Amino acid sequence: MEKRGISTEVKVGIFVFLGLIVLGYMTLKVEKFKMKSAEGYEVAALFDSASGLIKGSAVQIAGIEVGRVNDIRLAGKQARVTMTIRKEIPIYSDAQASLKTQGVLGDKYVEINPGSEKTHRLAAGGVIQYTQSPVDLEQVLAKAQPIVDDIRSVTKTLSETLGTEDGQNDIKMTFTNLNKATEDIRSMTGRISRGEGTIGKLVQDDSLYKDMRTTMTGLKDTMSQINEGKGTLGKLINDQEFYDETKKTLTSLQKVAEKIESGEGTLGKLVNDDSLYQEAKEAVSGLSQTANKINQGEGTIGKLIHDDSVHKEIKYTLRSVTKAMEGLSEQVPLSILGTIIGTIIK
Repeated sequence: MEKRGISTEVKVGIFVFLGLIVLGYMTLKVEKFKMKSAEGYEVAALFDSASGLIKGSAVQIAGIEVGRVNDIRLAGKQARVTMTIRKEIPIYSDAQASLKTQGVLGDKYVEINPGSEKTHRLAAGGVIQYTQSPVDLEQVLAKAQPIVDDIRSVTKTLSETLGTEDGQNDIKMTFTNLNKATEDIRSMTGRISRGEGTIGKLVQDDSLYKDMRTTMTGLKDTMSQINEGKGTLGKLINDQEFYDETKKTLTSLQKVAEKIESGEGTLGKLVNDDSLYQEAKEAVSGLSQTANKINQGEGTIGKLIHDDSVHKEIKYTLRSVTKAMEGLSEQVPLSILGTIIGTIIK
């Protein structure tokens, strides 16, 4: 009797049966893990937006999964996310929760910063107060749209300007000018390096450095002498007697100023006596009135200044006296005339 081997169908059946056994085993392991991971305590967090987050999403601390999202529901204008945390993982009252994106597909998960051990531990049913919602991509794009429009407008203007023949010629001219400016700068730096020109001499001339060094040394010596109290300036700065005398002088001046302010002494009375001020004011007023009368031609001085007849009479009298003196000098010798005038004066 001819012996037949196992058929292909049987082999396929055995392979499928083994696969089902492995799949069932793995399913039991995963369900057991889920049941084990579900053991813990619940905490909640309020987010402005929980977009993309689903039930069963992971809850992580420092990149390590510590729980799962149990429920997501609306609480007022916020999303209340309830999470189950493994019982051995502590969450404190100052903890922070934020929504993050993981993987290429962009799966959402909850990242928790457990907080400080100095605060009390968050009990089951507690709420994490500090949360951070993810940035909405649509809002970002909406805010960026005006910027994109501006960039598009600028690029369009540049394209219209530079795309023409005149624009291309302007660009060529600009680059030509830049090349020329670069050559000028290179030539200038070369001259400076060779010590040509004023700047080149200042940079390359060692004598200038030596002079500056000598000057700094002299200044250093001068400052040393001043600090040692040598010379006039050094004595003024370091002489204690001069300082004391200056202080006494300032004190005396302060006392004099206080006496003047209090009305003591002649200067104090002149400064603070109101009656003297009134008398001076009245005297000035009187002088002003007298000047006004003179200007108006009142009184003897006013008439002398403004009356033309008086001026003519005085002028006539002076001419007569001059003629008489001339006639007298011709008849009487000058020596006798001087003796007569001297006797009259005595």
